Amino acid sequence: MADTLGSLIDKLCTVDLKMWNNQEILYEIRRMTFEEYKEKYFDSDEGAQELWDGLKKACDLNIQRNNLIDEIDKKVVSIVKSALDGNNVEEKFIQNSHKTY
Repeated sequence: MADTLGSLIDKLCTVDLKMWNNQEILYEIRRMTFEEYKEKYFDSDEGAQELWDGLKKACDLNIQRNNLIDEIDKKVVSIVKSALDGNNVEEKFIQNSHKTY
């Protein structure tokens, strides 16, 4: 089943939430002095690994987010083009979902 506009937006919301949660490490760093930052993240391999993991995850999530935004843009253009061509947009682009949360 192809992604609908709604399912793409659902995925985007999920990625945004993951990004929000992952960025807590950045806000923690923002409140630190440079000495606290060095002590937490560079005095041990565990600290350096934690920082690297957090930054890598933030980058990966940002790429996912940008890809989803591009997909949403393409989907909107496709829906508008189809409607302008006189196609039944509702039949072609709406799929009932059976998600339960």
